[in-house]
Amino acid sequence: MPPDPGPTGRRPGPGTPVGARRRWAGRARALGDAARRRVRRFWAGAQPALRGLWWTEEPATPVTTVDRRQPEQLVVPAQGQVYVFGVRATYTWSSETARPELFGWYVDYFQPQATQRLHRLAVRCAAEVPPHRPRDLLAALTAALAEHDPPPWAYARGDVTFTCEPDVTVHLDERVRRLLQPYWEQRIALECERDLARRRAEYAAERHRRDPPPPDATEPERPPGGTGRAAARPAPPRRGPRPDAPAEMFMPLNPLLPPPTPDP
Repeated sequence: MPPDPGPTGRRPGPGTPVGARRRWAGRARALGDAARRRVRRFWAGAQPALRGLWWTEEPATPVTTVDRRQPEQLVVPAQGQVYVFGVRATYTWSSETARPELFGWYVDYFQPQATQRLHRLAVRCAAEVPPHRPRDLLAALTAALAEHDPPPWAYARGDVTFTCEPDVTVHLDERVRRLLQPYWEQRIALECERDLARRRAEYAAERHRRDPPPPDATEPERPPGGTGRAAARPAPPRRGPRPDAPAEMFMPLNPLLPPPTPDP
């Protein structure tokens, strides 16, 4: 019998007998099985702790980025093609898919398209509006936006989507403003005079209600004979004593004595 390889566990060399090789193979197999069992036990005990340390990515919450742009004023011709209107718009851009560092680039890319879209609609509405009625153009433009092209406007490039909401105001031409200035000055003066007269009437009524005049000052003077039906009716004749009354039968014999003379 060949000698036992011993506890060193070294692999037998080429000249080792077959029995020694088999013993070495069995010993190696037993050590491998024991190592696998220990690894399984270790992994089963360490797995709960490792689950708490694992990196888990939460679903990304969409963040809406908003930007407001106010480009140059749009000039559209009014009725008659002599004067113009100034259309100024503020565009509100928002997106949930664009990255913040690329948001401005996308807005610069889509801004000319939105401006051209609004300019085309404003030219169509201003063709029938007189140049001194900017309020009518604003109402027509708002109605056209709500009916034909309602905001928000959607724009997309690849996987990135944007929405745009325009806020529009209309301004007069400077030449029309100079022509309308005297008219508005006169109108403002007349309205101020009217308001002043109304305020004076209100103050007078309030003062009369707070401090009413005395009754003698408000009641007209009555004539001596009375007023109304009593004054129009004649006064009844005054009755005298009867002829057979004692006062008529008394006749004084002596005249009345003169009053006594005062002492000096």
